[in-house]
Amino acid sequence: MVLPTSFAVPISEELNPFYKLSSGHIEDLRKGEVVSVGQVETPKENVQELMEFVSGVHPRNCTRAMRKLSLYENYSQYIDFIKESKYDEKNQKIHFVMDHALLPFPMVLEFKIARITKEGHYPFTFDHGFLKGLQGKVIVKEVGKFCLLGLKTDWRGPKTKIPDTLFETFIQTAARLGLEHLIRVSLF
Repeated sequence: MVLPTSFAVPISEELNPFYKLSSGHIEDLRKGEVVSVGQVETPKENVQELMEFVSGVHPRNCTRAMRKLSLYENYSQYIDFIKESKYDEKNQKIHFVMDHALLPFPMVLEFKIARITKEGHYPFTFDHGFLKGLQGKVIVKEVGKFCLLGLKTDWRGPKTKIPDTLFETFIQTAARLGLEHLIRVSLF
């Protein structure tokens, strides 16, 4: 899938408030590639900061794409490194257990987010556990007959046991592979 050059403007307008994309990033998105950027730093001895941005264009409209992507409880079936996935509809809470060879230990991620079924901006937060206080937003936007998907997160907290470079590599790779796989499994 390669989108016409006219799609560069709406993609840029939608995503730039969350992350300033380079012209190369926009071109990659137009070509159907997933763009993933991760940064992890230790500005002080016991403090670690994380920024993550990932985006891709789904070849279907958002209503069709979100039919499958909104089933958070099935993510362990969609993505290899998510070993367990649950969703509490009443409290709008996701529970993921992630494990991968790059991680020194399995990560339990719990966060609150509405079930996404249509286009819009959906904020989420990690209320407790690993990366407590992380805030983010999921972006789902119709662009022509396609669905632009994005995720932006920011976190500052106590230094983890994971070295910055390893953590950065993991979040960037996991985000890219995760979104690529979600787009593939939700095509049909």
